[in-house]
Amino acid sequence: MSTDAIKEWWTSIPIISRWMFAGVLGIPAICALGLISPYSFTLSFAPLFKQFQIWRLITSPVFIGTFGPNFLFPMIFFYQYSTKLESQHFQGKTDDFLFLVICVTIPNIIFGLIFNYMILGTMTTMSLIYMYSRYNANSQSSFFGFFSFKTVYLPWIFMLMSFLTSGALPVQDFLGVVSAHIYYYLTDVYPRAHGKPSLIKTPRFISNLFKNEPVPRGPGGRTVTGGYNWGQGRALG
Repeated sequence: MSTDAIKEWWTSIPIISRWMFAGVLGIPAICALGLISPYSFTLSFAPLFKQFQIWRLITSPVFIGTFGPNFLFPMIFFYQYSTKLESQHFQGKTDDFLFLVICVTIPNIIFGLIFNYMILGTMTTMSLIYMYSRYNANSQSSFFGFFSFKTVYLPWIFMLMSFLTSGALPVQDFLGVVSAHIYYYLTDVYPRAHGKPSLIKTPRFISNLFKNEPVPRGPGGRTVTGGYNWGQGRALG
């Protein structure tokens, strides 16, 4: 692949997804070069609150682990569902997508501090997968072409495959779904049920950061899911 092709692909990624994906790739790259310890990017109570290392609030949600056998699939799915959400449902609404990311990240961080989860990237990915499944509930997804199912069941298929491949309960994945459902309930379920506007809306200062021009369309096509050792305790090195 030529440099121009890589540049064209990179600039075609919607802006918020591009920033996050840069973290997904950049953090393990920095760790692989030995420049900074992987621990410096994780969520940890003492460094965060006692040493005010607030960058951990930004790095831990996009940290899916260091390069290794378990990195590829989480990286692909983070990219896939983030770009699909931003380029399809949130096309031209970059501010709203950023607000969604913030809204699911806050409870994910709280869960991480409560349950001592240091790497939150898989929780972020599952939150994005859940939102994609709700906004495309009646569309069809497939499992490597072997069987098809309604996209609304996508998060549960992921969690089932995580359990079957790892033997561990996908607690982090489930908490990522909980975080996303809180946002979905406040912005969609409750307003539709009661005929009222969304209970939360994108703050003006976030909207002022963007012109709300249509974002580049990410890769389309049917969703293909797969089983892998998904998110229960990823090694740092």
